[in-house]
Amino acid sequence: MILSDKNEVFSECKRCGKPIKYGNGYVTILKNIEQAEIEANRDITQVIYSEDIYTLCGRCGNLFDFETLKKLIESIPLLQPLC
Repeated sequence: MILSDKNEVFSECKRCGKPIKYGNGYVTILKNIEQAEIEANRDITQVIYSEDIYTLCGRCGNLFDFETLKKLIESIPLLQPLC
């Protein structure tokens, strides 16, 4: 296993464009498809699919208004199922 250099950039803030390096704090908004199970009396969640929707550096992430984002998501009508 090759360890990455902490100065290596792995992403970029979609708000301010700042490079995000290993070791930096950051915020991501993800689309996860998950399946929950119970094994040995413990809740286990398996991630079936994960997609990075939006990445913010720590500064922009701390300034981001997630309450407004929640309200916006709740206001979007669901698509009608095909079946």
